[in-house]
Amino acid sequence: MQHPESTGQGLDVGFQCRHLESISPPGESPSQGPLASMSSRVCDNCICKKVKCDRGRPTCSRCLTRGETCTYTSIRRKPGPQRGSQHAELLPNSQRSSESSATSGRSVSQEPALEPSIETRGGSPQLRAQLHVSQQQEEYLIEKFFDIVQDANPILSRERFLYRYRNSLCCQDLVSTIVTITAKLTGFSTSTDGSGIDARIDFLLSSSLLEQDMIGDSPSLDQYRKACLLAFYEFHQFPGHQSWMRIGRLTRMAYRIGLDRLENLRKLYREWSVISKEDIQEWRSVWWCIYRLDTYSNISSGTPFLIESDLINTSLVMAHSSPSPGGTEAPQELYLPSESEGLWKLLSALTSDPETMIMNIHNLTVAATREAGSVTRSHLLRPQEDTIKRLGDVGRHLSALRLALPHGWLNPKRNAFSYESQADHHARLLTILHLLMAQLLLSISDCDRKQYDEWLMSWQRVLEICQDIASIAEQWNSSFCLKVDPGICFIIFTALIFLDVHQKSPELPANQQANIIHDKTVLRLQLEQFARIWTLPKLLTLSFETFSESVSGPLSYRQVSIMLSRFEAPLHPRWLQFLSSARVELESC
Repeated sequence: MQHPESTGQGLDVGFQCRHLESISPPGESPSQGPLASMSSRVCDNCICKKVKCDRGRPTCSRCLTRGETCTYTSIRRKPGPQRGSQHAELLPNSQRSSESSATSGRSVSQEPALEPSIETRGGSPQLRAQLHVSQQQEEYLIEKFFDIVQDANPILSRERFLYRYRNSLCCQDLVSTIVTITAKLTGFSTSTDGSGIDARIDFLLSSSLLEQDMIGDSPSLDQYRKACLLAFYEFHQFPGHQSWMRIGRLTRMAYRIGLDRLENLRKLYREWSVISKEDIQEWRSVWWCIYRLDTYSNISSGTPFLIESDLINTSLVMAHSSPSPGGTEAPQELYLPSESEGLWKLLSALTSDPETMIMNIHNLTVAATREAGSVTRSHLLRPQEDTIKRLGDVGRHLSALRLALPHGWLNPKRNAFSYESQADHHARLLTILHLLMAQLLLSISDCDRKQYDEWLMSWQRVLEICQDIASIAEQWNSSFCLKVDPGICFIIFTALIFLDVHQKSPELPANQQANIIHDKTVLRLQLEQFARIWTLPKLLTLSFETFSESVSGPLSYRQVSIMLSRFEAPLHPRWLQFLSSARVELESC
């Protein structure tokens, strides 16, 4: 797979840098097996998908398009879904295990053998054969997944998923997606040169496949998980129009089936009311993953959010229960407030549940960043008096949220006396970066349409926040670049750009030059650490280099003001285009 080049025309590199590879049949032809005489039968995949099968051999046209091999049950049955299959994903674990032919759990070697194998537990043998990983390697990669990208956007319970996987209760498409993405991100060594992994990723990200997976009114939980993983991966590895559209389609599908109002659905519809408490928690996790994807994709591109934060009736994910009026234990339900001024009021309840505290505070800081992003968009369109009022309101809401956080939360260093783990430390650092980005967006907007003295105070505030972002980078451990959401790269990038502008500004005292050079260095090194894994930071690094090398100082007040007026969003195509040609525009001032 070729990496996209930086062209200065934005980051719309997505599908232009991918190509589809033809799907080859598995190593063993079906005609050699016991099913050779069953060519007149409809394959299981088409039955499950409820689509017409042309009964082609060795692979029907539907399975060929999806990169699968036809599979058949040993017992003939009438076409159509099995009785109760539409509810299979909704059954509790105890029912699933009693109604399925579960296999015993298997231990995993710490160093799995690298011999390729196409044996499967069922489902689609070609998916594993294409990657040339054995069953042992597959399980190794599944467990590895929970040590890396799962932490970035948690949509699976490790214990529950591994139990279901070892008992053959997981959707094979989801398993294949997890294995493929994990193998790619970790540089997992197989018997091939890696082209099989790249081809598989290209195929998974094809838009037609997404539409096939999400067809119908009730996609399964595993289908949504797969779609979330692919949207997350594509946004950071193939940034641009296509990845932005994928997240938009995923968000609209979530609205269509009602993930934004899960608590209402459970009260009104039987098919939702019978879902186990554990499955409902995982549906909630999927919704909040989509909420974060909607935030990152739109705040970075300067486009309106699809999710209306004031109209969400899906509870945050809480581990602890609270007593109900009848005396029984009922899951605690907490909701995001309709206005950002109420965010701080949730903190006392969230901190009482240590298991989910960091994840939910993450959602609160994401919500605060959304609010600041909305102000950034509106200040270009609304009268000055309206913008000033809203900037002040959101600024006060941010202050209240910061002050309500637990003691020591905003400390960039690890709280060793509190036995804070490195993982929790870095998860906490992400929430601090969210709050700093929200403040930075407000301060940049506050620089607009002001007299020089007022402008200078706001411009100084921009410097202060960028320095605070650099202080986070100083504490960064590069081993966590695979474990945290790489969406923070656009925060690092924005701070880098404005630190560079400050360095070339005449208002900067000479004794501050060394400090800014140091701050730029640590931020750039942090971005480069992410760039070893993800394409997005790689392109942002190139964009920063182009800008920094082409624009020399000192910059006048007017030139800095022009730069600030051009800023719409970190990844907005017009902003990136301006950075690539800033020298010409600034010299003409």
